[in-house]
Amino acid sequence: MITEEERGAWDLESGLPNDVDAWMKNCRFGTKDEYKQAVVATSPGEGEGVAGLMFIVDLYSGEGEMIGSQGWSVGSGWIPSEDGLSMHHPTRKNVVDSSRYGQLQLRVMKELGVDMNQYGTPTVASSWDGLGFHWMLEEHPTVRGKEPKTGLMPSMSLGKKAVTGAPPAAPAAPGKAGSDVMTKLVALAEVSPDAKFFQRAALKIEAVTKNDDLMASVLDEGPEGFYAKNKGAE
Repeated sequence: MITEEERGAWDLESGLPNDVDAWMKNCRFGTKDEYKQAVVATSPGEGEGVAGLMFIVDLYSGEGEMIGSQGWSVGSGWIPSEDGLSMHHPTRKNVVDSSRYGQLQLRVMKELGVDMNQYGTPTVASSWDGLGFHWMLEEHPTVRGKEPKTGLMPSMSLGKKAVTGAPPAAPAAPGKAGSDVMTKLVALAEVSPDAKFFQRAALKIEAVTKNDDLMASVLDEGPEGFYAKNKGAE
């Protein structure tokens, strides 16, 4: 591994935080385009599940500053709820230990000794909200044996606390919709696996159906539509 002292001007970094204390917030189940595309290309046919589904969290410092996001693949066959806050599987109740999310659970419970049963179940994302760890970058295998990549894994438990700090403000939107509605829609776009999924969930929000301009943006599946503009927004 290249250390900071050895890193040259043309060496690359992962862009992820490393060797930091951080607490988990905005936990959800969703997809990231790059990983989803890799899964679809190498593992066609996810059955009823959403291809490339991940457990995704935002990481905040003790001072309430967002320092990054991280996702762990949950394995095949899992289906998220429309708001991304839970998931279910047609034939299974437990996450498989070979998935990255399974490895996260094993690390936290078996190696770090955290009793996760007191916080909820792994299929409900909020079970992790407020948990703090010291995080380190580690190499891990990728789909179908491609070159290993690096991702964050916890190395020490810091307990649970309320995490201060809010997600970044949502961008301006059609019809001057309220900021709370926009924040919710941006978060929904991020965790939705496709535009249709996003639309079904968004149209259940009363403030959307009462705003003609916003509803038109939600229903627009083109590059200028709400989903395309906000998918993966940080």
